[in-house]
Amino acid sequence: MPIIKPATLKWDSSKTPQSIDFKDIYFSLDNGFDESSYVFFLANNLNHPLPASHFIIAETGFGTGLNFLTALHHLPSDIELNFISVEKHPLAKADLQKSLSAFPKLKPLSDALIAQYPDPIAGFHTLNFNNNRITLTLMFGDATECYSQLDAKVDAWFLDGFAPSKNPEMWRPELFQQMARLSHKDTTFSTFTCAGIVKRGLKSAGFEIKKVPGFGRKREMLVGHYTGEYPEGNTPLDRVPSWFRLPEKYEGDKRAIVIGAGIAGCSTAYSLAQRGWQVTLIDRRDQIAQEGSGNRQGALYAKLPIEPIPASRIHLSGYLFSSRFLQQNLADRTDIWSPCGLLQIASSDKEQQKHRKLAESGNYPESVVRFVEQSEACNIAGIPLTNSALHFPSAGSVTPPLFCEWLTEHPNITVQLNFDVKKLEHNDNLWTATSDQGTAVTAPVCIVASAADSVKFDQLDHLPVQAIRGQVSLAEGITPAGLNTVLCSEGYISPAKDDTFCFGATFDLKDNGTDIRDSGHRHNLEKVTDMAPDLGDQLRQHRESSGLNGRVGFRCASPDKLPIIGPAPVYNSFCEDYARLSHDRKLKIETDPKHYPGLYVNLAHGSKGLISGPISGEIIASMIERTPLPLETELIEKLSPARFIIKNLIRRTI
Repeated sequence: MPIIKPATLKWDSSKTPQSIDFKDIYFSLDNGFDESSYVFFLANNLNHPLPASHFIIAETGFGTGLNFLTALHHLPSDIELNFISVEKHPLAKADLQKSLSAFPKLKPLSDALIAQYPDPIAGFHTLNFNNNRITLTLMFGDATECYSQLDAKVDAWFLDGFAPSKNPEMWRPELFQQMARLSHKDTTFSTFTCAGIVKRGLKSAGFEIKKVPGFGRKREMLVGHYTGEYPEGNTPLDRVPSWFRLPEKYEGDKRAIVIGAGIAGCSTAYSLAQRGWQVTLIDRRDQIAQEGSGNRQGALYAKLPIEPIPASRIHLSGYLFSSRFLQQNLADRTDIWSPCGLLQIASSDKEQQKHRKLAESGNYPESVVRFVEQSEACNIAGIPLTNSALHFPSAGSVTPPLFCEWLTEHPNITVQLNFDVKKLEHNDNLWTATSDQGTAVTAPVCIVASAADSVKFDQLDHLPVQAIRGQVSLAEGITPAGLNTVLCSEGYISPAKDDTFCFGATFDLKDNGTDIRDSGHRHNLEKVTDMAPDLGDQLRQHRESSGLNGRVGFRCASPDKLPIIGPAPVYNSFCEDYARLSHDRKLKIETDPKHYPGLYVNLAHGSKGLISGPISGEIIASMIERTPLPLETELIEKLSPARFIIKNLIRRTI
């Protein structure tokens, strides 16, 4: 997920934005809105009642976002819309703002887009509008590559972008083939161009085309629809391995059970509730967020490698999603979210060099992370520090229990506490969760988000999860030491809240003790002192005079340290269906996987729940409703609960 080259613009005498690289304009200042309305909105017949309450539009060039905003302007306010767009060279936020200022009638919509506009990092970015009724999936990167990572069924295509004569690389046959893969028989398209490369590419991919009058001085343009069939000799593109087929879209009774009221469970309940589901959230404790999500404060940031790998791309996407979500929804809730930034202190000279290389790698924009020398790090923190650092300006501190409470305040969520699920059964298309008291809750869909306890259910007992003990320390009734930002290295500490410092945490393998230990406090104090000696001394003095309190929680982790998110596989069926892997190392598997109908899991977030929890709720909800996923398909595969079964089967063949 490297940083990508932004667009370079110039402005002519009429203040029309032009691309220096492609020598083409983004829109006509005189009639850009009318042109977008005619060429894309009207030509796709979107001015008529839409065939479904949930509609998906995909676009091949986001540019200034004018087509997206024009569609929102025209569509009814009650529509549920997924708008998917791609941009290889995104505009800088200042250029976007200047470009859209030409359309005052779109200002409220433009302001909402500009407020969430993502950093120039390759990959998928999910932006929500109109109380989550409108979702913009903005993909930064090559159009063909990005659409190859998408799983969706598009209803209408806006084929925009610079003219084929000036940007032929975008209008490739592979792009039209991806369009066909993502289309259904009623999918429409429109485009301003009649270039031969476009006509031939669309026809070869199975689209029926026709010419219609163009807009303004443009004599003709193309419209049409997908026929539902590839022409003879062409093969549909489908890069998804057969073991990773998501269940079909859920249709019917929109009720769901979510087991586990930590960040993962509460985020899942919220994402479903936002989509109109009636959710029953159950937990065995007498309050929500009493297990691994119960710490007084948590740090929101992603630890990044110099060169991105799939795991770090997942974590960075989650971090960006969480920071946008918190800023959009909780900017005024200082008791929950403090965007105070974070400093990742170098623990050694060797790590300092890694930090420098990361900042100079060109993989991350400075708006996400930058290297700061020790003196600047001290100024940012407000206290003396031992070394240089990486600065994450959009990071901060979250109060997880209050965040979970806020998520569950949705009117579509019913919380049932003191409900310890002892049995999970599926009969007559319904899941029944039965408590130790004999109380039962039923729904056609069930999501298990109860961390390591999830494996107590027969359906999930094969999942390789581990509970890892962690003790945090609390210095209560202390005079704040002037710390302005979160510090982390081998430990972490947040700025004091309500005259209390929260810092930690231990990492205790194969230890199920829940007692607060002095050895844990010593460990946590050492880690603070390694970052900020004066602050460490103040905390030690407070410990000697007033003592320290603490809390023990258990992180749930998987062997590859990634969350487990997705439909629950039927273990025995998978093993039987794929037994022939021992004779086929090329993995030429034709059988579709077996999943429990309506059963999903969301767990093993480890110590990264604040960055992977919120986006995990969107992943689960999108899977259930079969709407575009907020991550690339290749990354979603890395999270699949079935990945461990496949890895074990492959291992047996070696």
